[in-house]
Amino acid sequence: MLPRIAEEMQQWSAMLGTELATWPAVTTKPMFGMTAFYRGEQIFAVLPKTRAFETAKSVAFRLEKISDKVAQELKADARVNFNPIGSKWISFEVDDAKDLNAALEWMARAYEAARKTKSSTKSKVGRRKKTQ
Repeated sequence: MLPRIAEEMQQWSAMLGTELATWPAVTTKPMFGMTAFYRGEQIFAVLPKTRAFETAKSVAFRLEKISDKVAQELKADARVNFNPIGSKWISFEVDDAKDLNAALEWMARAYEAARKTKSSTKSKVGRRKKTQ
């Protein structure tokens, strides 16, 4: 079960969400008590609304491909936790308001990575095989 969001995290999440919503081509969708942020069709971050990703004070971002350099930076940041469910999802612990800028920096990297990633799966709903 996903943890409930901490009270101060509600305010911080709203602040982060306000900023992310101003970025070009960003849309949002509700997702399991969180707000998912997309660049085009590619999800790049989730912010808690009523439920959190891993802990009551965490946000999450998605990196499709992680270079060795970025992996080292992630491991060096004590606020970062890799999600055991999926290696592409990374949670970031927000302990106080000072962590918001760092959270935004990681989300900006995820946003940029989403631009470079093309959706590998295309919907086949509504498509028919041609018959002769």
